[in-house]
Amino acid sequence: MKEWNFRAISIGVVLALALLVAVEAMWSVRTYRDMRAGYEQQIESILEEAVWRYATPSMGGDATINIGNISRFHAFVGEGLRTTGLDTEYRVEVLSTTDADPIVIMAMGEVLDDKEVISVDRSFTPLILRLKVEDPHATILQNMQRMLILQLISVLVLIVTFVYLLRTLFKAKEVDRIRRDLTHNITHELKTPIAAAYAANEALRSRPAIAEDSVARNDYLDMSMGELRRLNNMVEEILRSATEEFATTELRLEECAVDEIVAEIGSTLDVTYASRNVEWQVQVEDGCAVVADRFHLKGALMAIVDNAIKYSSEHPVVIIKASVERGYTTITIEDNGIGISRHDQRHIFKKFYRAKSTEGYATSGYGIGLYYARGVVKRHGGTIDLSSAPGRGTRFTVRVPRYGK
Repeated sequence: MKEWNFRAISIGVVLALALLVAVEAMWSVRTYRDMRAGYEQQIESILEEAVWRYATPSMGGDATINIGNISRFHAFVGEGLRTTGLDTEYRVEVLSTTDADPIVIMAMGEVLDDKEVISVDRSFTPLILRLKVEDPHATILQNMQRMLILQLISVLVLIVTFVYLLRTLFKAKEVDRIRRDLTHNITHELKTPIAAAYAANEALRSRPAIAEDSVARNDYLDMSMGELRRLNNMVEEILRSATEEFATTELRLEECAVDEIVAEIGSTLDVTYASRNVEWQVQVEDGCAVVADRFHLKGALMAIVDNAIKYSSEHPVVIIKASVERGYTTITIEDNGIGISRHDQRHIFKKFYRAKSTEGYATSGYGIGLYYARGVVKRHGGTIDLSSAPGRGTRFTVRVPRYGK
């Protein structure tokens, strides 16, 4: 996926999610306002009906209010409120307008001075009939509760879906990067031994003097054979990582002396990295052993140590310690290399993943060594952890059951 496509999709998803939340919020607010307006209209209708029943027409045609009937008026308002579902506290007041400010001369009902209220007036000069009803805010929210819960659930589901979509896009982008890097690395790694073997054979074929000299001929043949072995090992490593499932692999368990495995690893890598002058610091307890598949355990430790040397300074220092405690054999491998960032540490054991700090580094790789190592350790019922910081080296800790899984 192209970079601009990925960014466009990500921005689109975020904007769509924000728009959805905004629409849901606006709809909820509008529903609340409509319900509140409906309640206020009902309250006004109840007051008008009560006035129609209990107001007394005067000689001039205007209605007057008989304050002696306030108790009946109060009871009728209460019945009207209950009938419409507004079973809430209310108060009826009669105010005189003869003074500059209206004065309450008669009242009946709950005291609502410390509460928010809806107030509706009906003027009967020189009196005012006022109905106060407790603000229906809580009642409206209670009636909207089920709708709000359903809206919240739907928004959460959509948020989870969008987040999952974004995570999938990020993973797809990362997989695409890993694929490109893997293709580049494999191409580079395979071309080197092919070119060397081709050059050796071409020299033997085109230069008869070399072919007739047994020493020179053997040197060129050994070079060609060595490069072919190297090429074969690369192919086997890729195929092994691509096809082997450690969860179903049958392990050939045996008693393995850790010091012997470490010595074999050191001897092999000393030849591979002869020009690097590796400094080994080995501290293995006497009798330190583990019941494991020797071939796979050695391969896992080899992958860790190989990385330690690859990504170290010109003078690599590899510290290997091993001990047995509480039924577990613990092996630590520490180096003085370039280290691993926190971001890369979360992905370093994934298949084909290569830390960004190694990009452009002198040594190429496939990103399968540590994946293989973790699979072997897990298959043995153990754990593998790492501690690292950029520029401060890396320490891997492998713990496997002393007597097998």
